[in-house]
Amino acid sequence: MFASLIILLAAHLLAANAHGQACECSSVVLPVDVNTLIAKDPTDPFGGLRSNATALRRLNAEYDIFGVFCTPNEKTAQSTDVIQLLVHGLTYNNEYWSPKTEEFQNQSYTAYACDRGLSTLAIDLVGVGKSTRPTNASDAQYITNAAAMSQLARHLKNASILPGIKPFNQVIGVGHSSGSVVLIAGAITEAERSPFDGLVLTSQLSFQPGQLGTPPGEVSARDDTPLRWGSLDPNYVTSDIRFPFYPADTTLFSPRMLVYDNFTKDVAPVSFIPGISISSLPANYTGPVAKLAGLRDQAICVGTGRCNDLAALTALERVLWPKAKSFEVVLTEGGHCMTLDFLADGAFSVFVKLVKEFAGLHSD
Repeated sequence: MFASLIILLAAHLLAANAHGQACECSSVVLPVDVNTLIAKDPTDPFGGLRSNATALRRLNAEYDIFGVFCTPNEKTAQSTDVIQLLVHGLTYNNEYWSPKTEEFQNQSYTAYACDRGLSTLAIDLVGVGKSTRPTNASDAQYITNAAAMSQLARHLKNASILPGIKPFNQVIGVGHSSGSVVLIAGAITEAERSPFDGLVLTSQLSFQPGQLGTPPGEVSARDDTPLRWGSLDPNYVTSDIRFPFYPADTTLFSPRMLVYDNFTKDVAPVSFIPGISISSLPANYTGPVAKLAGLRDQAICVGTGRCNDLAALTALERVLWPKAKSFEVVLTEGGHCMTLDFLADGAFSVFVKLVKEFAGLHSD
């Protein structure tokens, strides 16, 4: 199946990052076959993970997953042995990890990682961006995407993503917000068979269903931007309010980033919203796990009291990962979208440190 890899760019793009080292990036499309049980009711707050058989339906479909693969020009053991699979959050796409404008080059995690010798694959989830968008939004659930991400991780270990690129020995999953929930769903369903050698879960903490409420500004995508999304299933949603994803202190991010964010926002299946606080138990995942939360995160920290006591928060979150090789919670200084404010560099350094630690690499 993966022999039909489509290379969208005939030539590799050389992207000079903020630190000056050249990074070789290519757009790719990878097909995945998803054959799994998903919830009949897309508003199921547990995403089908706690449902009995009568509440589930079989989904058997092939999807194309779009991604941007970046690797340092100067090849080392760590750049060719380890890859990060980057999974964006709600109403974002692969560009969350690397805004496509010179002005915001300091907000590019892919460039930051590349400069430190690490390869990345930033993808668009099923239903989002340039990946396949099912006609029926209820097909693009957390379990759907978890199955797709696990297939991608296995492919990265077993086959070449591009000519001249050998399979990777280790895949570390790095998620943002609902992208972290996708990785958690995979850890639940795959358990000890998970192809991920470690998970870095950002901007996601465990809440009971309903505790977080509805994401700010939720609106049907076709009503928000008819010219762009007018033909979509009304159950594809977007957000017409972006500022809660940033620190409340407006001096900590560029006002132009807020404009850019709104201009480049994407859609998400409405089924993602009730399951975003997923609290099911990844009881048998055995790799190392870290969760990162921003102290200025208006969605999960500010006003919730959750981030006031790191030891208590760690103990609460640790219970859900009883077999993880290691577990820690790290509090950073940024907002919900850690990559998009002026504090991003601090978060990036933690990402890289954790990835290298999980992969058994020397951390600079």
